[in-house]
Amino acid sequence: MATACLLIGWNRPNPGQHKEGMSALIESRGMIQKWQKDGWFESYELIGLTAHGGDLNGFYLLKGERAKLDELRRTDDFERFSMRLGSLFDRYGVVPGVTEAGIDKVIARAGDLLK
Repeated sequence: MATACLLIGWNRPNPGQHKEGMSALIESRGMIQKWQKDGWFESYELIGLTAHGGDLNGFYLLKGERAKLDELRRTDDFERFSMRLGSLFDRYGVVPGVTEAGIDKVIARAGDLLK
């Protein structure tokens, strides 16, 4: 069961880079699927947000184990992937986190602090 997650998010393409940005997002799906097949994480979701006045318009949410996701972030493939999207999109970011199962583990480890 996945206890960790990695959010890879973006706002919108930088001015003048709409076409290239959209192409990069389409291509990125293939890379995400390859990493999943390679065992870096268990599952993923691609989310597009509707208009809401904020600066997050879409993201991938990768779900797996923390150590594997951390290791993935440090591979040459991921760094290249991230640098490319970061150069094309405003507000691009990569944020590690925990899933509900991960939160349960944190609570179990720190249970004595909650008393």
